[in-house]
Amino acid sequence: MTTPRKTKAPASTEGIAKNPLALVAGGVALGAVIGALIPRPQQEKDLLAPVGKRIAEGATAAAAAAREAGKAEIDAILPQRDAAKEQIGKIIGSAITAAKDAASTKADA
Repeated sequence: MTTPRKTKAPASTEGIAKNPLALVAGGVALGAVIGALIPRPQQEKDLLAPVGKRIAEGATAAAAAAREAGKAEIDAILPQRDAAKEQIGKIIGSAITAAKDAASTKADA
């Protein structure tokens, strides 16, 4: 007679074999929870504070550089857009003038 425990073991092993990423994700989540619950000693805080500040400063500088690059790209595009609007305005004006000339020529004939 088999016990329920013996029949569940192969099924669990198959489940882990089919989806190993779930096992890894569960391990990472468990490690994060345990790491959050364990208090950090003052010495660790003192040693890692400069590293954290340097990382934060680097991230802030990278974000500022990306923002400036984006602004420069937009500023480069805007004059082209204004020139295109002006060109379209000229084309529409020429079309209206041509239509008026054609209408006046037809009226004169």
